[in-house]
Amino acid sequence: MRAPLFLRPIVPLALAALALAPEAGAQAPPAQQPPAKPFTLEVEVDVVSVTAVVFDKAGKPVRGLGPKDVELLENGVKQDVSYFREASSLGDPNERVPLSVVLVLDTSGSMAGNLHFLQEAVLSFVYKMEEVDTALVVSFNESVKGSAEFSGDIDRLERFVEGLQAWGGTSLYDAIHYSLGRIKDQPGRKALIVFSDGADTTSSMEDREVVDYARAVEATVYSIGFKGSGLMASSPRGFLRKIATETGGQFFAPDKVGELIKVFNAISEELKNHYLLAYTPKRPADGTWREIALKVSRPDTEVRVRKGYFALKRRRSAD
Repeated sequence: MRAPLFLRPIVPLALAALALAPEAGAQAPPAQQPPAKPFTLEVEVDVVSVTAVVFDKAGKPVRGLGPKDVELLENGVKQDVSYFREASSLGDPNERVPLSVVLVLDTSGSMAGNLHFLQEAVLSFVYKMEEVDTALVVSFNESVKGSAEFSGDIDRLERFVEGLQAWGGTSLYDAIHYSLGRIKDQPGRKALIVFSDGADTTSSMEDREVVDYARAVEATVYSIGFKGSGLMASSPRGFLRKIATETGGQFFAPDKVGELIKVFNAISEELKNHYLLAYTPKRPADGTWREIALKVSRPDTEVRVRKGYFALKRRRSAD
């Protein structure tokens, strides 16, 4: 199990240089020995991070919860919460939790008539990003293309989105798998926003492989399945709903492209209102799947968290 980046300790160890005595009769060189290269040991502690969205019956975020208001369960066993933080759009801007988001956008041929609606909705999301947030844009048709790096530069993201073109098939599974790989080591809150108007037609990955990988990455997937020009039988909505549910995200199924801006705005608002928790499991890591559940003491509330994680054994790496 990887510790969340805000909890992972990095322990530097300085190695002293060994001065070797010169051979008999040889003169010692006057120059000083260069300093030894520092040695860094990174330890991945057994800590699990959980992002929780708590909302009332009206769908509005519930604020002001504390550690005493929640009960975190792993496979039905209560765990001790070691870290608890509320991330709210109403909080101190200087204490905002950074967001890393990948915008995974369908640019297959079937999107030719609707691409400008998608671009407008995506840009509405980008314009609402905070200064601490970064985004990566991944477009897919029969191939997958991602921007070079995560960026908070709005103008740069805008140019990438405006340059999208629709053609070719649909490598939906490959695109999500690629995006999860890009985001898994990013700091703070991690999320994917996936949009597609048709079922996968050209991926090398299988849907089950992608869902399993999503379970192993601490990123929330928000998916949007739009019924495009194809038949309903080719809709990706079943897969998109599944991957969103497993990761604690949400699935949207707008009937009109004009609703996309509303959907992206709703996702933007939710990403700014959530809770971050962490705990050390009471059971040692054994590579098995562990279910996660979060109960809130306040009445009439609903909670959304990822379904669980794979309890990977601790590893050590030295650079």
